[in-house]
Amino acid sequence: MSRKPYIRPVERRWYLRNAVYKKYMLRESTSVFVGLWMLNLLFGLLRLSQGEAAWNDWLAWQQNPLMFVFGVLTFAMAMFHTQTWFAIAPKAMPKYIAGKKIEHQKAVAAHWAGFAVVSLGVFLLALWGA
Repeated sequence: MSRKPYIRPVERRWYLRNAVYKKYMLRESTSVFVGLWMLNLLFGLLRLSQGEAAWNDWLAWQQNPLMFVFGVLTFAMAMFHTQTWFAIAPKAMPKYIAGKKIEHQKAVAAHWAGFAVVSLGVFLLALWGA
């Protein structure tokens, strides 16, 4: 007698039945846009290493309206990912540190404060270097 394991059938669009799954899949799909943006930047570094003419061609491509739209869309996706990540981060961290209970909202606020400080630092470095 042979026993076959039960394999539960999975629908192709299983995540569309539940709002939590939809948000999860949207959050995870943001990584595609961020990955493509990173490839764009790596291609820019490659063009920079190939000389001034290649670099200027890449810069000209970056001024294309499609690249502007792609940049805005990628920024929006990255901010959505950041917001959802900061919202779930307190659920993954210890509930008590040094015997004191960590409040969910304070942990989220601390993440956003750190994000703001690092973003300001990067902005100032870019401004100072320019």
